[in-house]
Amino acid sequence: MAASTTRTRRTTTTPTQRCTRPPGARDDLPEGEQNPGRTDWELARLAVHLRGYAKYADDPQADAARRLGEAFTEDEVRRADAFLEASHQDADRLAAIAARLGNDTATDEAWLVQQLATAWMRLDELRDRIDGGGSLMANTHVASAIDYVRGSRP
Repeated sequence: MAASTTRTRRTTTTPTQRCTRPPGARDDLPEGEQNPGRTDWELARLAVHLRGYAKYADDPQADAARRLGEAFTEDEVRRADAFLEASHQDADRLAAIAARLGNDTATDEAWLVQQLATAWMRLDELRDRIDGGGSLMANTHVASAIDYVRGSRP
């Protein structure tokens, strides 16, 4: 007859103790490194996620600031916000360049403006499909391939 073995799990807290550290915080990291090794895209995804929860609070801006303060350092919030800002298309600047060119379509600059407008249109279509994909599509891989944070567009 085989002897039965039992595995026990060791914990550092008792059932009545509560963790007072913010979610994701680690004691073994130097100051300023809440999320070591995370890319700007990963930080931006988490920031959009946390801000999404804040919209249900009585004061959404204060709740978003609190949630971000618990999960990130100031530098990480800055990195996430800079990443999200860089993903916005500057259509006004492109329109100004196109207006300056006028009817001159034979230059390389005109061709580049046209190509950029086409690329932005296709990128918007892809982002729309990612946002509207629902739960039937594993869209994290698609979104990460184009450095897009689902739900980050207004």
